[in-house]
Amino acid sequence: MFDTIAGIPVHALVVHAVVVLAPLTALLLLAFSVSGRFRTWSGWLTPAVGALTTLAAFVAASSGEELEHRVGSGGLVEEHAELGEVLPWVTLAATVVAVLLWWLWRRGTAVGAFRILAVLGVLAALGLAVDVTLVGHSGAKAVWSGIGSQPAP
Repeated sequence: MFDTIAGIPVHALVVHAVVVLAPLTALLLLAFSVSGRFRTWSGWLTPAVGALTTLAAFVAASSGEELEHRVGSGGLVEEHAELGEVLPWVTLAATVVAVLLWWLWRRGTAVGAFRILAVLGVLAALGLAVDVTLVGHSGAKAVWSGIGSQPAP
C-alpha cells in the first residue's frame, strides 16, 4: 500500500513531512505548555498539528518498512528502521499530551492537573525533538554514507 507513487518510494516523499512537522509539533507543544499568551493565540493548532504529524509518522514508518524490503536491510538501514519504529509512538504520546492540555485549558479548571500535564508537555516536546533528530540523522547516514568518497562520474 505504501510502496511507491509514480515510481518514487512513498517513504522518500512522506519523510519530509515528518522532518518539518515533528519539530514544529515539539515547538508548539513546548510553547503551549509554558505560555498562557500562546495558548490564547493558538487554540487548537497544537493538537491539530500533532495529529497531522502522528499520521505522517505512521505512514513514514509503514512506507519505510516497504522500502526496507525493496533495498534490503543491514547496518545503517537496520539502525534507522529500528529508530524509526519508535517515532510514531513518541509522536502519538506528544499529541495525546497536547490534546489533554488543550482540553484542560479550555475547561479552565483543574489548575493543578494542568500544571502537571504542562511539565509532561515540556518533556514530551523535548523527547519528540530528540527522537526525530536521532531518526533523521540515522536515515541521512543510511542514504548518504559513502557518497562523498566516490568520484564524480
